[in-house]
Amino acid sequence: MRLFVAFELSPPVVVAADTVARELRERISHIAPRARLTWVAPERMHVTVRFIGEVNDDMATAIRDVLGSPLESPPLAFALGEVGAFPTRGAPRALWLGLTAASEAVAALETEISGRLAQVGVPRESRRFTPHLTLARVREAAGLRASAVLADVAPPVAHGRIDAITLFASRLSPRGPFYTALQRTGLRQ
Repeated sequence: MRLFVAFELSPPVVVAADTVARELRERISHIAPRARLTWVAPERMHVTVRFIGEVNDDMATAIRDVLGSPLESPPLAFALGEVGAFPTRGAPRALWLGLTAASEAVAALETEISGRLAQVGVPRESRRFTPHLTLARVREAAGLRASAVLADVAPPVAHGRIDAITLFASRLSPRGPFYTALQRTGLRQ
């Protein structure tokens, strides 16, 4: 079973993110028409706090147990931020929206979740956590450059609230990933 921890997004945040994705799709069709991207469908949009990966049933149960009690982090408000790309120069592998007004609090939430996961043997992530909402994954850049895609894209105006995290199972298919919510854990009230 392939697992990850994320927070779900309210409909207004999803609509704003999808609007930016459609703008980027249109822009890319003009500047790099041969580029191949897989766009995240609005119903699958979320912010991953911690990717876990493939685990067996026993480990999945241990993860559910360790994430079962409410987190110490208080609920927090966030706003969607500017459009970004990984990597920031050259051909991008992913296009995303950042978070503002809460990036430090979301990073603290990731630290708490990673600490709980470490208790059951899930290693901490080696890369620095950057809270973001993935809009697209680039399958073939075909001349696409991050600087051209990101130039002059206005950040959306959308605000959300994080009051729970969700443990998801992800099943990959030719039509894209399918996510199943296994458990929701509230933040301290």
